[in-house]
Amino acid sequence: MASLPDPIPQLTGEGIKVYQDIVSRRSAKGVHHLGPYVPLLNDPELARRVEQLGYYYKYEATLPRDIYQFIVLVFAKHCGVEFEWLDHIAAARAAGLSEAMIDAIHKGEATFPAPFDTVYDCMGYALKYQSIPKPLQDKIIAAYGISGLLEIVTLCGFYGLIGMINACFDVPLPPGHKA
Repeated sequence: MASLPDPIPQLTGEGIKVYQDIVSRRSAKGVHHLGPYVPLLNDPELARRVEQLGYYYKYEATLPRDIYQFIVLVFAKHCGVEFEWLDHIAAARAAGLSEAMIDAIHKGEATFPAPFDTVYDCMGYALKYQSIPKPLQDKIIAAYGISGLLEIVTLCGFYGLIGMINACFDVPLPPGHKA
């Protein structure tokens, strides 16, 4: 197993504060596991910064929650990141994604109803590191603003980062799930 050591028992000073802040922020939102933040806490400052960005995307960003969860599930399926898929299924349902939509994403389908079709198309360019055509950008901006367009693209990068941490350091699956 390529996991990093659990640094939590050895944290001191600022590391303890970072850990407590992460636990507190996640618990306040009903999340009671640390997932990728356990290996990240080997570098508390990096863990703090990554968690703050993740918190922003999850709870403060501009995209509607169903669109956000759609992006996470599509990304998880595209990259084969089981942790992210399992960790976001319940939240996707709570955000309003139907079982049919979740099943279509899981099957790797590429046709979705509006407005998910446009988001999916945009993600396709982002995941290939390609320029997004102006008509598609304009359509996304009309629906979600420039901030929304930036969030769609950068969420792909953020979940790439989180997926790498989960995979490279063998982060255990979320509670209640087995490999």
